[in-house]
Amino acid sequence: ERLGATEFLGYSTEHAEGVITAIIVDGVEVACVKAGDAATLIVNQTPFYGESGGQVGDTGILVTANGQEFVVSDTQRRLDDLFLHLGTLREGELQVPDVVDMRVESGRRAQVRANHSVTHLLHQALRRQLGDHVTQKGSLVAPGHLRFDFSHQKAVSDDELGAIELAINARIRDNGDVTTRLMSPDEAVEA
Repeated sequence: ERLGATEFLGYSTEHAEGVITAIIVDGVEVACVKAGDAATLIVNQTPFYGESGGQVGDTGILVTANGQEFVVSDTQRRLDDLFLHLGTLREGELQVPDVVDMRVESGRRAQVRANHSVTHLLHQALRRQLGDHVTQKGSLVAPGHLRFDFSHQKAVSDDELGAIELAINARIRDNGDVTTRLMSPDEAVEA
C-alpha cells in the first residue's frame, strides 16, 4: 500500500528507466545494498515480466548512471501488481531512490514468448483432437521447454499425439502474426 503498484511496461518494451522504491535483504527493508549482496529491488515501473500463470519471470540487468550493475536472476509478482526483481549487486552500492536503466535479457524472453504462444496452439490442438472437454490445469512456460497439464479421461494414444504434433507444427510453419491482447481469464477462454 505504501509503494503502490509497479507499472508494467513489458508488453511494449524490453528496456526502460525506473526509480528504486524499496530494497529488501533477507526479508527486511533496507536503505541500500552493497556489492556482492543478494537483494530484492522494487522499482516504480518495469519492463521485466514477473512470474505468473505458469510463465517464468524475466532476467536481465539494472544499471545506474554511475555504472553499478544489479544482475536480475528472477522477477516475481506479488499482490497482482508489485514486481520484485531478485538478484545480486556486482559492484558499488544501490540505494533508494536511485534511477536505474533496466534491460531485459531479450534472447531468453524471446524463447519464453515462443513457448507461451505454443501453449495456446497446444491447447487448441488438444481440444480439436481429443474433444472440447479438454481444459488446461496448469503449465510451466520457460526458455527451453514448456509443460502443459490438462484433463482428459484416458492416456493420449501415439496416433493422437502424432496428429497433435502435426497440427501444431503446421501452425508454426504458417508463421502467422502474433499479437498481444490483455484480457481476463474468462475472456481468454472464450476467445
